[in-house]
Amino acid sequence: MARESFFSVKYIFKDRRKLTVFLICVGLSLLSWVMISLGKSYNTTIIVPVRYSNFPENKTLLNSVPDYLAVNVEGTGYDLLQYDDRLEKDTLVINLDNLKISVLGDYQRGYLDPAILGKSLQNRLNGALAINRVLSDSIEFLFDLKVSRVIAVKPVVNYKIAQGHTILDSISSDPSEVEVYGPLSVLDTLRFIPTEVIEAGEMMEAKEYRVTLNYHKLGNDAMAVPDSVSVSIPVDKLTEKRFMIIPDQHNVPDSLEMLVFPNAVEVTAHVPMSHYNDIGIEDFVLTIDYSQLHDGYKVLPVTLAEWPVIARNVSLKPKNVEIVLSRRD
Repeated sequence: MARESFFSVKYIFKDRRKLTVFLICVGLSLLSWVMISLGKSYNTTIIVPVRYSNFPENKTLLNSVPDYLAVNVEGTGYDLLQYDDRLEKDTLVINLDNLKISVLGDYQRGYLDPAILGKSLQNRLNGALAINRVLSDSIEFLFDLKVSRVIAVKPVVNYKIAQGHTILDSISSDPSEVEVYGPLSVLDTLRFIPTEVIEAGEMMEAKEYRVTLNYHKLGNDAMAVPDSVSVSIPVDKLTEKRFMIIPDQHNVPDSLEMLVFPNAVEVTAHVPMSHYNDIGIEDFVLTIDYSQLHDGYKVLPVTLAEWPVIARNVSLKPKNVEIVLSRRD
């Protein structure tokens, strides 16, 4: 019998007319099975995107609230196919006009009941699906009074100065202060607002960056005006400059005259090229102090007392000088 059935099936596939009838029967059976399955009732969980509107005036939200809700729904397979994608793509707008708020110390707290959310969803479905329950916990809103304060900007830069270069001044921003809108409890203790991190890498020249401010930790609806600043990093190349300077003599008794050998000391400094002509011999002060003289030694150290802030790697040659003392007439 098995052998005969095998050859009969094989014969069907050779006969196009019989094959067509066979495939139609299979298709009708599958269609019937699908229709029966779609008519049955099912439970499933879908993820619904949400958005909140009409926040209380003059208040700022301190905590994070969910952007999606997990909802358990029930309906026929046909209705689930029809509405499932619509619920997951269409954003549910939650009106906070009627949010009940209570005082919590310096803050205000409100709760949104999941049952209210379920009712809002049910109204959108027009009875096509049954909302069993919203699986998310009640949504908490923590508010603070929204104020504005003028806050200093702090540039945040990761950089490395290339060899033979220097940074002329502190890294600055323009503007140096911005008006920040956010929670009172935070802004009254905030000393500065940072920029987003600038990755400047190894620097061989001055650069300027336009960067946004990082105020996201101040609350969901915090903002700054302006919301971006220009950050300048003043980098310049160093070049060598030399001077011959006669040291000033300190604490020499009036009865003595002190001669110095050599009488002038060579000062070598690396200065920024853009300030090469701005730095002169008058910017350096060398001293020798008679009070540092020890018995038996006729040598005094040379001290670099003053030098320009932007000068780098300042060196003296020689670092010590010989002295000859003689009495005045």
